[in-house]
Formats: sequence, C-alpha cells, structure tokens
Amino acid sequence: MVQTWSDRALDTQRMILESALAEIELNGILGLRIAEVAKNARCSMTQIYRYFGSRDGLLAQVLGDVYEEILHQATDQYMARIMKLPTLTIDDLVDTLPSIFDPGVQRRQELRLQVLATSVTNQQLKSRLSTITQEQFNLWSRNLDAIEARLADGVRLDRRVFTMAIATSLPYYRILLGEVGYTNAEYRQFLKDKLVLTTV
Repeated sequence: MVQTWSDRALDTQRMILESALAEIELNGILGLRIAEVAKNARCSMTQIYRYFGSRDGLLAQVLGDVYEEILHQATDQYMARIMKLPTLTIDDLVDTLPSIFDPGVQRRQELRLQVLATSVTNQQLKSRLSTITQEQFNLWSRNLDAIEARLADGVRLDRRVFTMAIATSLPYYRILLGEVGYTNAEYRQFLKDKLVLTTV
C-alpha cells in the first residue's frame, strides 16, 4: 500500500511525540531539547515547528496527552473495581481507592505536578489541561450517578468529597509531610466519615 502525504505527516507527528515523551522521561521537562527530539524522530527541527508551532506547542501536546492518560487511567481502573462488586457501600467506595502510599500512585502524582507546574507559563498547555479537566469532571459526574444508583436506599453521597477531596486534590502533599502526616487508614476513615450526605 502506498502511503499518502497525510499518512506520512501523521506518522512523523506520532514519532515526534514519542521522541519528545522519551526525552522528557530521560531529561525531564526542562531538559527537553528540540534538536534531540528531531534526531530521535528522524525528522528536521523545521518539521517539529511546522506541526507544533513552538517548543511550548510541542509540550502542550505531549504533556496534555500524559495528563489526560493519568486521569483516564485512574478513573477507568477505579470504576472497573467498583462495578465488579455485587453491592456498593460507602466502605467499598473508599476501600477500592488506590493507596496514596502506593509507589505507582506517587509517581503519577509527581508527574501530574510537573505537568501542572509547566502549565503556569505555557498558555497552550494550560488551555488544554482546562479542557481535559472539565471533561474529566463531567465524566465523574456520570460515574457518580452510576455509583449512587447502586447504593442502599436512602444513602446519598456528598459529591463534594469526590470533586474537592479526591478527584482534584493532590495527595502528594501528604507524602511531603513525611512521618508527621496522616496514615492511609486515617485518610480512608476521613473519607468514609465525610462521604455520606446527611440531612438534619
């Protein structure tokens, strides 16, 4: 099959993004060198600028993809665990959350912090993260509808705990507290205490 110009362009863009991600993983966001990205993608620097406009444009695409993947993976894995349970309780909702002390969770938090820090000075990235976060917020709203439908009659969630304390908070700050911070058990008990919406 003969590859068309647009197919070749898409392949080149994909190779550039893969090369940029590898460069970031090796040297960090600040260490990203366009010349090295071009070399490893087997393209010219001119092509990178043609497709992405600037170094910031390339970072907006690569880091936006990383951020989106982190959020979607966490949500998908959580919902898959929840939906396998025959019934749902508040304890189930909290106990199926990943441990904030899990090394994989910590690594994702560190990466997420780097992406967020970069967005402070990269307006293209900030705009992309805003769109991704709003889409994720809407997804969580639909997921919470599904969760609430499976809870015992009369049990209502305080959705603010999900939207303010779980989905958009950064448990990485707990890691920075070290030994003076709260334990995983204390964190989970706090969530259990706060998740149920009670009326007086």
